[in-house]
Order: sequence, then structure tokens, then C-alpha cells
Amino acid sequence: MKKFLFSLFALACVLTGNAVESGDTTRVTTLNDIIAQESKTKTDVQYEQHLRSIRNQTTFLNISYNKTKLSSDEFPIGGGNVATNEFKNSLGVGIQWGKTFNFHKKPLGNVLFLGLDYTWTDVNFNQYKVADPTPNFNTDYEIKPMPWHHKKMSIDYGMSVGPSLTLYPFTPLRKNASDNIRLQGYFHLGYKAEVFMIKNVSDKTQYAWGHGLYTAFGGNLSYNFFGIGVEVRNDNSINVKHVEKEYGSQKMKFKEQTTRIYLQFRF
Repeated sequence: MKKFLFSLFALACVLTGNAVESGDTTRVTTLNDIIAQESKTKTDVQYEQHLRSIRNQTTFLNISYNKTKLSSDEFPIGGGNVATNEFKNSLGVGIQWGKTFNFHKKPLGNVLFLGLDYTWTDVNFNQYKVADPTPNFNTDYEIKPMPWHHKKMSIDYGMSVGPSLTLYPFTPLRKNASDNIRLQGYFHLGYKAEVFMIKNVSDKTQYAWGHGLYTAFGGNLSYNFFGIGVEVRNDNSINVKHVEKEYGSQKMKFKEQTTRIYLQFRF
């Protein structure tokens, strides 16, 4: 009888030990799961902060080299007559400063933002060489060289607004380096004012001023805060009036087409 009771007691001890051991194993596994889950959550939060810091770089500053063509069918040549001509700049530079306002906080498909660009500063400088030969302008009293065919410069200031698409093509890879790659395309509608300064043969500076609407489309590729881009801007209806009445007081229609290659800084 004693042997039988001792055997039962030993069996109970073995079963209790196994149960405790099994319980310990379960507790250790659960703790590991909790630690792993917390680690993953922390990593996800840090990664989202990393993406947010990149996506929040919506302010842009562009410094551009410009190739511009200035043309008109209404250059005055005296006696109420007009002529057609076109001039290409010898030097052109520009600065654009603006911001992209995205319509949504999270990207579509984790890669695409739809937004609206607002460029509050768009300044450009162009210089044109003297045309050779320079035709003459017939006034009521004498013959003078045509002012528009002399060496001239122009400075314009504009503002524009328009839709844009911003793409982060490599974010699904979840690689910090490739996350910084950004592609953007846009179309802008703007309005500008422009001043022309023309040097005649006696080095006297004459002025003309104009204003009008313009359109622009382009795209850029950037990595983090630095990028490169190209833009085509069309100013198809600039109303220009010469300050010197002896060269004609009527308004003229000018066209400007500018191709920009620019460096972009984002912050």
C-alpha cells in the first residue's frame, strides 16, 4: 500500500513539473512575441517619420539658365507700317520660389501625390545682342535706327499657379536611400510684368514695358533636397508699349518662348 501511494505521489510530481515547465515555455514565447511586436511598431514609426520628413519638402527654389526667343509681327518701321522679326537672347537667367500644396496627407498607392503649385516669385533676366544689320526707322523728321534691333535687356516678374503630380516611385522597396527619389510634373498659368531697356547708337537708353499671361509646363527629378529640371514657358500675348512716342505710341503684341534648365533646392 505504501509503495502504491508513493508511486502516485511521484507520478503527481512529474505531471506537475511538466505542467509548470509547459507554462514557463508559454510565458517565454509570449514575451518574445511582445518584444518583437514592440520592436516592429517602433521601426514602423521611425520609418513613417523618415518618409514624412522627405514628403514635407514642398517648398522649392529654382535657379535656371534660360534660352529665350522674343518675336512680334508688329515692330514699327515708320509711316504706320510694321514688320516681323525674332531675336534670340545671348544670356538668360531666372529664379523661381514657390510651394506645392498636396491635396491629401497620405500618397495614393503609397507613391503618388496630387497637388497645386503656387509660385509667388518668378524673376527672369534676358540680354540680346544688336541685330546686324540694323534697319532704320522713319520718323516725320528724320531717319533713325530701329530701337528694337539694338542691344537690349529685359527683366520680368511673374506669379503662377497650377496642378502638379509628385511621384515617389521606390517607397514600396522600403529602402532609405531610394525613398529620397522624387519625380514631379506640372502645368502652370501665370501673369507677368516686364520692362525692356534698349540701347540706341548714341548709347541712350530707351524703355518699353509690357504685361500679359503665360503658361508653363515642365518636370524635375530630385534626391532629398537637391534636383534638376526642365521647363518650357510660353508668353504668347504680351502687350508692350514703347515709352518714347517718336517710335510709335501704339501697343504691340509680343511673344516670348523660354526653355529653362534649372537646379532645384527643396526644403
